[in-house]
Amino acid sequence: MLLRFGVRNHRSIRDYQEISFIASSLKDNQEGLLRIHEQDREDENLDSLGSKLNVLPVLAIYGSNAAGKSTMLKAFEFFVEAIVRFHYRTAKNKGTPFSPFLLNDYSRYESSQYDADFVLDDVRYHYGFSINEEQVLSEWLFSFNLASKRQTRSVLFHRDISIDENYYFGKNLKGDNKRIAKSTRANNLFICSAAQNAHPQLSEIYKYFSEGISTRLEQMDSPEVLTRQLLAYFGEDQKRKAIAFDFLKAAEIGISDIDFSKVPYEEKTKKLLVDVESFFLKHLDSRIETDVFQLKTEAKVLHIGENSKEYSIELKYESSGTLALLQILGPVFTKLNLGGVLVVDELNICLHPLVSKELIKLFSSPITNPGKAQLIFSTHDTGMLSGGILRRDQIWFVEKDKDGASSIYPLSDFKTRASDNFEKGYKEGRFGAAPDFNFFQQRFSKNIIGQEEE
Repeated sequence: MLLRFGVRNHRSIRDYQEISFIASSLKDNQEGLLRIHEQDREDENLDSLGSKLNVLPVLAIYGSNAAGKSTMLKAFEFFVEAIVRFHYRTAKNKGTPFSPFLLNDYSRYESSQYDADFVLDDVRYHYGFSINEEQVLSEWLFSFNLASKRQTRSVLFHRDISIDENYYFGKNLKGDNKRIAKSTRANNLFICSAAQNAHPQLSEIYKYFSEGISTRLEQMDSPEVLTRQLLAYFGEDQKRKAIAFDFLKAAEIGISDIDFSKVPYEEKTKKLLVDVESFFLKHLDSRIETDVFQLKTEAKVLHIGENSKEYSIELKYESSGTLALLQILGPVFTKLNLGGVLVVDELNICLHPLVSKELIKLFSSPITNPGKAQLIFSTHDTGMLSGGILRRDQIWFVEKDKDGASSIYPLSDFKTRASDNFEKGYKEGRFGAAPDFNFFQQRFSKNIIGQEEE
């Protein structure tokens, strides 16, 4: 379960910024909150990080175009990708995928920092690292036992290139740590190396990020990629597929089912695959089963037509709204069942506002979210600011200052009442993070009047 994420010096984010899933003390609707140690909530002796730790299932990020909404989500994606794939991305290259703030004379020469707090099996972890364009400068992992009455920090490991002994390992971190540290490249993360070496404790943290967090930051995948996604999510799990298509039927987009069928490859593709097979045989003394290359899986959507007859339609002929919904449903229902975090950029793009709201409701109900999944998304749909869909601490705003640096803050920072019209307040600029065309209108009007006088 994700508690918070912080970042400094990443693209439009210059100064340290963070988002938090920890619920505030506001008396807003608490039904959908994710609770830790719920069975112990009557024990007032437990620390507030224990039984009284309530976690938000959903965060929504608002802001003007280019304010930094996507940057915040991509910074989190960068953090996750660094943990999961740094050892691949930096294997043959010098340096790191450093992406600093560029709108001043000094940030590009400073380090970037990424860190997060999350809960696994009654343990709260704080993990982070800092990098420059050449190497990992520091890396750390701390833990807190949430089941304990007294919350004390345990240092599992700390890495810092500025001191003689680059690594410090706490007594609670078991495993062949020193050997792994020696084999960790300067531009790679220790936690990556540990997972590659099947570290008994750190592999579980690696697994949380590699399997528990999914990002949907691109607007649309190709039909081929979408077919693979649909097959992975619904090809074998008929129960999950049935629930997802019940949702589609409720959305009234005319889809009744999806069909996975085997179809021949085109001749050009067949020739390419044969060449690949020949290469494997000649250079690697390995054979690829020919029948795998003769057929590919193709997904077609079934629609109800005239006389209640089903008609199959190729994905490439579907509307962008239908494709967007198909793309997101698999990750949504997987997370709701198994838990984890789903990150979506521009949730409102191509989706009807009512569909977006229903997706949020799925995460906000303990009945439909038994896996205690979390959703974080950016949007321009101001309709979600009204109707009590989101708590005040679930609504976040991003805006840029005059120097082009993004900052992020929650609605709960403002003095408001739960009954206020937040949609109206946002449109009126009360919370910032919204376009302001007053200056343009004044200048435009002045120019028009000047032209008329001439």
